[in-house]
Amino acid sequence: MTDDTTDPTVCQMAGFTSVIGGRWKLGILCTLTTNGKARFNELVERLDPITPTTLTRQLRELERDGLVTRTQYNEIPPRVEYEATELSATLGPVLETIAEWVQTHALQRPTVTEPAGNGVGQPA
Repeated sequence: MTDDTTDPTVCQMAGFTSVIGGRWKLGILCTLTTNGKARFNELVERLDPITPTTLTRQLRELERDGLVTRTQYNEIPPRVEYEATELSATLGPVLETIAEWVQTHALQRPTVTEPAGNGVGQPA
């Protein structure tokens, strides 16, 4: 067995998942790369059941990592739009591959059945 800390593939994947990891980041990126610019409330609707707090945190992280740009317009009422960057556009083929995998395999997962018994901690 090899030591995972010396495998360059493992290290690269760790870097990749640190940038796009999290429950909602792939969905945000897919939405922005597919549909273009979006306002905050549009993203909340498209990514239901995401909470506004979680969306804010995920958008800030994506912006920090250069995958999303935030444009604030000094209007009344205030308007903010989010858009995928050129860097995130390079993830397009990866996102398409993941979407294809999900369509092909994710719904084919075996169902886990509960063990026989009449309650938690009680033998069958």
